[in-house]
Amino acid sequence: MTKSQGAKANLTGNRLERFIEHILRDCGFKLVKDKRRLVDAMRGVVEPSYARQVNIGTTIYGTPLICDFLIVHPQKWRGGLVIEAKWQQVSGTVDEKYPYFVHNVYASEYETILVIDGGGYRPGAVDWLRYMQRGNLLHVFHMADFQSWVNQGNL
Repeated sequence: MTKSQGAKANLTGNRLERFIEHILRDCGFKLVKDKRRLVDAMRGVVEPSYARQVNIGTTIYGTPLICDFLIVHPQKWRGGLVIEAKWQQVSGTVDEKYPYFVHNVYASEYETILVIDGGGYRPGAVDWLRYMQRGNLLHVFHMADFQSWVNQGNL
């Protein structure tokens, strides 16, 4: 991948994260910039809140596990919900990281939703991810499916 391809991949991935963040805000979630405050808020959640790029533990390799979004909600997600965004527009080897992602979710204490889109992953990759939905991996959504799930009041 050339430098310009990498920059384009980051830009499109950031757009997916902005899509998710827009949904969170539309649903009344408030951004908590002090990530430690969000973890404290999880003990006595009073309003829907979220933080970005939160360290939620360690990976299966013992390194920091950083999630895209950690949300809390007083009725629905008191213990926290992780939302991960994975955009892959062109074919490559990024989808080979999906098993690593799944094993980290299984080892995490947080329930997790994956929003994946872009169409550049290998045939069967999304089917495999959906087959692996169990334990803390609650859902694997394309953008439109995630929006529909949210529209049904699930977030």
